[in-house]
Amino acid sequence: MLKFLDRTEEIAAVALLAGTVVAVLAGAIGRSVGHPVPAGPEIAQLLLIWTCMLGADLMIKSGGHIRISALPDALPPIGRRVLHLVCVICMLGFLGYCGWLGWMLAMSNWAREMGASGLSYGWVTLAFPVGCALMILSLLRRILGHGLLYSIEPETRDGEQLL
Repeated sequence: MLKFLDRTEEIAAVALLAGTVVAVLAGAIGRSVGHPVPAGPEIAQLLLIWTCMLGADLMIKSGGHIRISALPDALPPIGRRVLHLVCVICMLGFLGYCGWLGWMLAMSNWAREMGASGLSYGWVTLAFPVGCALMILSLLRRILGHGLLYSIEPETRDGEQLL
């Protein structure tokens, strides 16, 4: 079931990115031929923020986020585990706090319309707390599946990184 959900998230991220490109392209072509698409930039904004949040979650799932390994590499194994524990706790706390603030923002923006499209601006701001919740779940899933030390390391197969 989780593999199905993971694959669905990947397909959704690609579809949203393609939709962003189509919305920007339609707006640009419409302006150039004298028939602007007023909702184009708004739709592109909506699709892009959702694409970014799903993409960030996909990177958390694979451990492909940016990291600087000089300090962990210099530490003994116990120090490395402690540092990873501190990093995971900070990541979970930060994502939880941002998700809560994002939820409050989304709820306060629900009645606000996005101009020409007529969509609620809440759909744009809702991407952030949903993305934070997905990243928390993905990080916890990596901890349960791979253990603490490998929860923020990139996935590998036969010694090579899967980035």
